[in-house]
Amino acid sequence: MSQPPPSYPVPSGYPPGQPPLPPKKRPSGWWFVVGGALVVAAVVAAVGLFIWTLSGFLDTDASINADGNPHRVSIGTDGERMLWLEDSFGQQCTIVDLRSGEEVPLHRVSAEYSRSDPSGDWSGFARFDPGSGDLEVTCTASDGVVLIGPAPRIGSFVVGILATIFVPLFLGLCGLAILIVTGILFVSRPARPKAG
Repeated sequence: MSQPPPSYPVPSGYPPGQPPLPPKKRPSGWWFVVGGALVVAAVVAAVGLFIWTLSGFLDTDASINADGNPHRVSIGTDGERMLWLEDSFGQQCTIVDLRSGEEVPLHRVSAEYSRSDPSGDWSGFARFDPGSGDLEVTCTASDGVVLIGPAPRIGSFVVGILATIFVPLFLGLCGLAILIVTGILFVSRPARPKAG
């Protein structure tokens, strides 16, 4: 003897009289391109921000010989400048603003700054206001070299370090998340129908 149908509704997963919804298709392959582009952008941002952060230590407005003779230089006036002296020499320098004729006061640095490149090692010796930018620099004779460049700014340096860490981290994590989610959906969903 057959059983009568149940008197209560049986859930079927879709409204009565309608076919089941088709499964969602896998995402477009362009999402892999977006994720990969964000990862590449993270690497480029890390390199670019690192170079920008160190630019205060690497830029040079002028290079003069510490030979006891006055040297005329033209430097930027967009911020304080620093004298970088060779570590192996104890140079002393005087700077005169050629437009005003006055000696430029030098201010000892409050921290230890050092920089190196293939041509030598230097220590930050003094900060000064570039004034007109048209200067005469005389450094004691020692056969060494003195560099003049932008004075490192601590605030900009800290912001640069934080940006160098967090901007690439954010871009890289977004890129990886897109790649992982797209990969999972690409594997678990059916292929899109081919056009035509």
